[in-house]
Amino acid sequence: YSDTGYALSFGKGTTLLVTP
Repeated sequence: YSDTGYALSFGKGTTLLVTP
């Protein structure tokens, strides 16, 4: 997963470890 995608997901309160 990308750090950027993870950061955005975490900011939304959703932990997505499968972000491209």
